[in-house]
Amino acid sequence: MSLIDRIKFDGPEHGEPWLVYKYPGEDFALGSQLIVNQSQEALFFKGGEALDLFGPGTFTLKTGNLPLLDKLVNLPFGGDTPFSAEVYFINKTARLDLRWGTMTPFPVEDPKYGVLLSVRAFGQYGVTISDPRMFVTRMIGAAKGGSMTDYGIIARYFEGIINTRIKEIVSNYMIRKRISFLEITTYIGELSEVCTLAINEEFERFGVELLNFYIESVNVPKEDTVKLKDLKEKRAELNILGEDYYRRRSFDVMEKLADNPGSGGMANAAMGIGMGFSAGAAAGDAFAQLGANLMPSHPVPMGQPGFASVQQGVQQERCRKCGEHSPKGSRFCGSCGEKFELGTPCPSCNHLVAAGMKFCGSCGTAVGNRMCTGCGSEVPTASAFCGNCGTKQ
Repeated sequence: MSLIDRIKFDGPEHGEPWLVYKYPGEDFALGSQLIVNQSQEALFFKGGEALDLFGPGTFTLKTGNLPLLDKLVNLPFGGDTPFSAEVYFINKTARLDLRWGTMTPFPVEDPKYGVLLSVRAFGQYGVTISDPRMFVTRMIGAAKGGSMTDYGIIARYFEGIINTRIKEIVSNYMIRKRISFLEITTYIGELSEVCTLAINEEFERFGVELLNFYIESVNVPKEDTVKLKDLKEKRAELNILGEDYYRRRSFDVMEKLADNPGSGGMANAAMGIGMGFSAGAAAGDAFAQLGANLMPSHPVPMGQPGFASVQQGVQQERCRKCGEHSPKGSRFCGSCGEKFELGTPCPSCNHLVAAGMKFCGSCGTAVGNRMCTGCGSEVPTASAFCGNCGTKQ
């Protein structure tokens, strides 16, 4: 049995990408030279156990630099004492152009348009071997002497993991953030980062470092894309029609109020715009939102249940004779012609006191409410007794 006195691997003859190479011989002698090239590491294996690891450089094998092997087989000292072991050369360069893609489409319901899509995703990723002992032990196994493993072993093993996680991440991401497929391109970078964090842990379990992970495209069949675009155009048309409808409807209401300021006219106008809101609800969310903007935040009661003025903040005079309403500031009732009394009669001289005045301009008597001397409640100036406690004022 000839002993090997020089251990080295310069890579494949034609420069093909390689990942792990098992040296063909297993019988070595103390004093042999181990030459490890740049971007390589050499790992000694014995009995299925990963032992001593050497980085780039030239080494003379001896018990001093083979501590784990020495401990396992109790190497004797001196000379060219033979020993047997397996030597694996590991390529430490980064490989950044590995491809991935979902093998089969996966169903996702578009959150905005409710269409069930058949989604596929594609991209690339980069790796390097971070822990040679773990990688060779868990992924290479008992390789034959002189055999070489390429990066295909990583692509084949992690293909299933990548497919499973990508389907889960893309589906959840679209649904959680309510992103339509038509918008997904905008979120490709963020999706790639989420996938990197989710997948990296699985790579680390096998001594592989995931350097990057990119989603290059997320696509669906052409007919699904056409269907989504049609729905988007129809929704845009409805929004435009809804906005125009409510603009016209609001003008109609205002015209009716101007033509007939009485309660009956306002109630009919309110009924009209109420019908408009029902039609808008059927047209979509944009109709409802626009309708909400048109409705007053504080409707004015009109004396009939279910109806309110659509003119927010419009003040009106009510006729004491017929009960009908006229615009604020009117001198006569628009329904019966009764003259409005502009002001509050003074309790002393009956002179009309303008709104907001605290004293009568004719006799100087205080007008409005005053404080009860007994309980502190407000008492009209004309009252002789407190309506709360009965105290004479």
